[in-house]
Formats: sequence, C-alpha cells, structure tokens
Amino acid sequence: METPLVSVILPFLNPGPAFTAALRSIERQTYTNWELLLCDDGSTDGSLELARAIGDPRLVGWSDGKTKGLAARLNECIGRARGTVIARMDADDISYPDRLRLQVEYLRTHPAVDVVGCGMLICEEDGSAIGKRMSPPEHADVVANPALGFGLAHPTWMARAEWYRQHLYDPTALRFEDIELLYRAYERSQFANLPGVLYGYREMRGGFSKRFKTRLGRIRYLRARNQELGTGLFLRAAAAEGIKTILDAGLVTISARYQWLRFREEKLTPVEAAEWQNLVAVLA
Repeated sequence: METPLVSVILPFLNPGPAFTAALRSIERQTYTNWELLLCDDGSTDGSLELARAIGDPRLVGWSDGKTKGLAARLNECIGRARGTVIARMDADDISYPDRLRLQVEYLRTHPAVDVVGCGMLICEEDGSAIGKRMSPPEHADVVANPALGFGLAHPTWMARAEWYRQHLYDPTALRFEDIELLYRAYERSQFANLPGVLYGYREMRGGFSKRFKTRLGRIRYLRARNQELGTGLFLRAAAAEGIKTILDAGLVTISARYQWLRFREEKLTPVEAAEWQNLVAVLA
C-alpha cells in the first residue's frame, strides 16, 4: 500500500458558492493519486457543469436527475470507486493540502485500522474561523460512549475500500447515516484519528431543522434496536439528544449559534489561524 489510488466520494445537491473551494482543495492535495467521484443528487444550480469545466480527468461527475439522499448517493459512489482507499468529503468544506497524504500514510503503517479521521477547523458560512474540534486518536476513546456518539467526524473519514463495502449506509437513516453505520460496525472495526487539523468544516448559522431531524432519527433508531443495544444506551442517548435540541432551539431563537460555538470549540493557535487564512485565500 505504497501509493494506492484514493477514491474521494462527494455527493452534492445545490452546494452553493463554497463548492469551488471544496473542489480546489482536493485538486491541490500533495498526494496526487486520487479520483474525485462527484455524484449530483438532483442539483439545479449548475454545479455539475462547474465541476466538469475544471477539466481535470481525475474529477468524475455524473447525474441521473433524481434526488435520492446522501446515504444512497454515498453507496453509489462506493460502488463506483476504483481505489483501495475511500475518503469522504463534503461539498462546502475544505481539505487541507496534506490531508490525503497523511491519512494514507497512517493506514499504511497501521494495517489493523479500518477508518482514520482527523481534527477539524470549524468556520462560519463565510469561512471565518471559529475554533477547532479535535477527536480522540485511539479506538477505545473513539467508541468510549456510544450513547453520546462516536469521536469520528464523518466528513474526515478515510477507510479501506473493503471495510466500506462491508458496511454500506442505510438509506432509511435520514440525517444520521454515519452514526447508524458506526453502531453496526464499531464492535468489529478499528478506528483512529490523526492529531492535527486537516479539514475545514463549515457550520451554517441556522440549520436547526436539520439537526432536529438528525437527533429525532437517532432516538427512533435506538428505540427500534432497544433489545439489541440495551435500554440504558437508549435512555442516555435520548436524554442527551433532548438537551441538545433545547439548547439548539434557544441559540437559533436568539441568533447566538456562532457565539456558542466560539465558546464550545477549542481555540486555534496563532499558527493554525494563519494557516487557515492562507488556505482560504489560495482557494478563493
């Protein structure tokens, strides 16, 4: 596994102005043996044509004109992936230049690990830095408290292709497809995270409806699998999601979401802040 082909999977639906920077961030990777699979989930904003206009043969885009949802499109990308390694990417985010190289190197030197993530810089819709969200490096800590979720940020995943094909997404798990997959897979998988910030994640100012649906769906899923996963896990998860929903509603009401994120997320070092500013400027 010296220089494996990395298949970066990126379904999108009307991604907006940040799409160009997302594409450029993959084009500018220091690791060059990749393909970017762009599955259009029914966009009407011309984003697929924009991607094709770049002219890089490693960008492979397609559309059937339908909207099937993220999980179904991720499975479609996994089915088309030619790489031995598959990496996730969101259409409005940014991968740091060394992201693919460092994740490939980690999987090469840690053959027992199935999926590796990384730390994320959190930014506003306009790209202004908020802070950073770090994930635990070791598997035991990643899966330490399933009731509260897993310390493995979905957009940052890089996984071995055989693992992904054994653990496809459930298209009925709307808005929580990553969590549902991890509940099925974590007891027979090995996860890890790189210690540095290698991904820029864009937090939208609103988005309460999306987060509410995510939490409601997760509670329903745990309740349906109550006997298998345990009543204790369901009750703890339901309580945690209820508290988060109330907090979200309050923050949206008073337009204080970004202020809360600045309080909650870890502070950036001056070097990290400068690196982000330079990266955003280069990709603009």
